[in-house]
Amino acid sequence: MKTRFLFLLLTLISFIPSYGQLVVKGKITDAETGDPIPFASVLLQGTSTGISTDFEGNYLLESNNRADSLEVTYIGYNSITKAIGPGNEHTINFQLRPSDYEMEAFVFEAGENPAFDIIRKAVDKRKSFDKRKLDAYQTKNYTKIEIDIDHVSEAFTKRKAVKKVTAVLDSIKQLTNDEGEKILPVFFSETLSSFYFRNNPELKKEVVEKSKVTGVGITDGATVSQITGAAFQEYNFYRNWISILEKEFVSPIADGWRGFYDYDLLDSTKIGNDSVYVLQVYPLRTQDLAFTGTIWINKNTYALKQVDLTIPKEANLNFIERIKIQQELTPTDPGALIPSKTRVQVKIGQITPKTAGLLAKFYTSVDSIETGNPKPTSFFNQAVVLQPDFDQEGEDFWNKNRRDPLSEEELAVLQMVDTLKKIPVIRFYSESLKFLASGYLPIGKLDLGPWPGFFNYNNVEGIRIGAGLRTNLKFSDKWKIEGYAAYGLLDKRLKYSGAITKIVDRERWTTVKISTQKEIDQVGLEMESLEGNSIFLAASRFGTFRKPFISTNYKLDIKRELFKGFTLTGGIKSNHFDPLFNFYYLDEGASELKSTFKTTEGKIGLRYGRDETFIINDNDRISLGPAKWPIFAINYSRGFQWLRGEYNYSRLKVSISQKLNMGMLGISRYEASAGKVYGDVPYPVLENHLGNETLFYTSAAFNTMDFNEFTSDQYFSFRYRHFFEGFLLNKIPLVRKLKWRAVANANLLFGSVSEANLSRVPVMDPDGFPLQTFGSLDPATPFLELGYGVENIFKFFRVDFFHRMTYLDDPSVKPFAVKVSAQIIF
Repeated sequence: MKTRFLFLLLTLISFIPSYGQLVVKGKITDAETGDPIPFASVLLQGTSTGISTDFEGNYLLESNNRADSLEVTYIGYNSITKAIGPGNEHTINFQLRPSDYEMEAFVFEAGENPAFDIIRKAVDKRKSFDKRKLDAYQTKNYTKIEIDIDHVSEAFTKRKAVKKVTAVLDSIKQLTNDEGEKILPVFFSETLSSFYFRNNPELKKEVVEKSKVTGVGITDGATVSQITGAAFQEYNFYRNWISILEKEFVSPIADGWRGFYDYDLLDSTKIGNDSVYVLQVYPLRTQDLAFTGTIWINKNTYALKQVDLTIPKEANLNFIERIKIQQELTPTDPGALIPSKTRVQVKIGQITPKTAGLLAKFYTSVDSIETGNPKPTSFFNQAVVLQPDFDQEGEDFWNKNRRDPLSEEELAVLQMVDTLKKIPVIRFYSESLKFLASGYLPIGKLDLGPWPGFFNYNNVEGIRIGAGLRTNLKFSDKWKIEGYAAYGLLDKRLKYSGAITKIVDRERWTTVKISTQKEIDQVGLEMESLEGNSIFLAASRFGTFRKPFISTNYKLDIKRELFKGFTLTGGIKSNHFDPLFNFYYLDEGASELKSTFKTTEGKIGLRYGRDETFIINDNDRISLGPAKWPIFAINYSRGFQWLRGEYNYSRLKVSISQKLNMGMLGISRYEASAGKVYGDVPYPVLENHLGNETLFYTSAAFNTMDFNEFTSDQYFSFRYRHFFEGFLLNKIPLVRKLKWRAVANANLLFGSVSEANLSRVPVMDPDGFPLQTFGSLDPATPFLELGYGVENIFKFFRVDFFHRMTYLDDPSVKPFAVKVSAQIIF
């Protein structure tokens, strides 16, 4: 009887509607990219019950109120409402689509905008929360990067080579968005690292403990692993200016916020235990390098809690459709804030309608934050260090140690990238692109190249054919052997070069190199001085040579980084100068004319870049440039007669260069150098200032000066370049749509030649024919040229117009010059 009664009671209860606590959970993602949307609002319709998603886009809403639908809203996206079925527990996921959101102007009829007082207090507290105020801190970081090809147009997919790839795409449905657009992943990396920072001096270091890199065209992950860690994904909104893609964007809480932003106080809410203001951020001018989006500021401390900011499409950027930065900040014990999670998305549009776009995603998670106990400065000698076994772990390790599990989409990305890089046509194109970019083609333990030297044509050599080889990391990480040979069909001379480099220490970069070379050079256009100006150098190797000579030299070079940023170089060089033009000089103490000479130089140099960052690529070390501090260099060389040289002389050169952020005015770069040659020597040993008679612009030359026009034995030069970004041309309505950007140049040169060196230059050769010599500068009158121009023409081209302001007496001088160049800039 009791059993029957209990059964009846349970049956009746099952027909009574349940009014227990409602629990709804799920995830909010971007419908186009699959990325989570943090900080979105989730609301039970018809109630005041709501919650915000966490940084991973997840939400968990618990309520005693009932509702029949759930609404998700977020600024910049279309809102979505979904029905809630019967029962108490539900899982409802949402995919939001970006809206055509346009910024509106807010008008406050009386009193000050209430958001201004909040921002003003947040700016006043900036120094208290800036992590740079800490003496030191260190963190454990997990970083993942994904790069996809998207906007795969119909014309692009119809290409013969691409059809073989799209057939593979169709087999993995997870790699399409809701509109059915294909996404082609080409790169995915994960990195576990330790990041170290110390102040006074400000130094940084990242130790990559484990890294996993897979990508189309990636054969060696060592170089890539140095730039995929957290050190290169740092965005500190407590700086006035934030560097992204080599552009400087103003922070919403910068000192000069009133000149760049407007704000709207949207709401007051709670995140965890913190009550926060929710503010919408708007650039005053849409073309400025500024952000739009939402920031959350703590009500009590006025510290940033979260940011979700986007660089508008209207900003003067090339190819970029969107840059989005989402960040969550965590306070340390001393009070400064460190980003605990950061997500960055960069969307690059199609260059032409028949090409595809790119989507790059960066994610960094930080934990195990420790403050204080700064490491010694010697610890920071190398900015990025790879542990010996950094790439040895398999999938089991990553499944156990990655802090955030990979989503279904990310697992599909890994599968696709592994599949793509095995397709022959993909391998062919990726290897071809690397060959064009680096100049070398890997063949086992050797690299063939450089390809610009395979074929040249000029008036001295006629058709010139050459080829070279060098060893790579597969051969040795301690030795580098390289050689090159070329032959001119007209002059019938063999040219060659060879070198052996011993890498003594890869941590404090230390190398010893011996080399020899027999090559055609040009006075004032020596190949050694044009390293790093590959286009200009290549252009100067074609056509007509100016003052060519055969240079046969033997060199010993030693390099050692003594401590962070401070490099010592030294060596010795023996050179034989054999002119191929009508050249003579008066020998010292004699009246006879000579045309060839030998020099032997010992040299020593010091270079200091306080915050310059280097990475190691194969067996070379590459500079990524400094962040803000100048680079100083001083070089001294001494010529010796007793080491089979013909002259005793000394050469001293000092230089300084720097990049300057000028805020809304743009970016400036300057290089200043001064030098002096002590002793009486033939003029090819003096400073032969670099002119430019080519059509191509180069910052290394004086662009209205002829080749070999001026020579000095003491000089001072100053070069100044300014990039206005969109500051000037953005204000012209029609030009603004073209996204052209103004540039300016000023190049100044003081110089002179001593009477002793002038007296060595004859005006006639032994047969009585006049000699081509050089011009000298008046010490009281500098050479000055001023330039202006426009870059970003059709997104690639730049045109500069130069006016020569002094030394206009020579009728052969061209006082005005137009130079062109091509560049890929954002």
